[in-house]
Amino acid sequence: MSNKRKVHMRRKPGVGFIVVSVLILFGVISYKMIDLNAERDALAAQKAQYEKELAGLTEEQENMESYKAYVYSDENFESIARKKLGLVYPDEVVFEADDE
Repeated sequence: MSNKRKVHMRRKPGVGFIVVSVLILFGVISYKMIDLNAERDALAAQKAQYEKELAGLTEEQENMESYKAYVYSDENFESIARKKLGLVYPDEVVFEADDE
């Protein structure tokens, strides 16, 4: 009977394990980078849309402030008094056309 001993050698993590680990890490980082780039592009498009909307709202606000200034102006009050109420200045002479 032969007494052969089986020698079990423990293998240290070799180059193959390290290469596979690095490749997996590289794949995860690449995937995350692609995902972040897509998110950045979406946010840039959303920012451009918000800037365009802000420009429109700013213009609308300026128009409203201009209209508000006109509404509270003496010119507007005088126009309303003349057209709707038929008022005139005390020293003013008004000529009316005959409707035939």
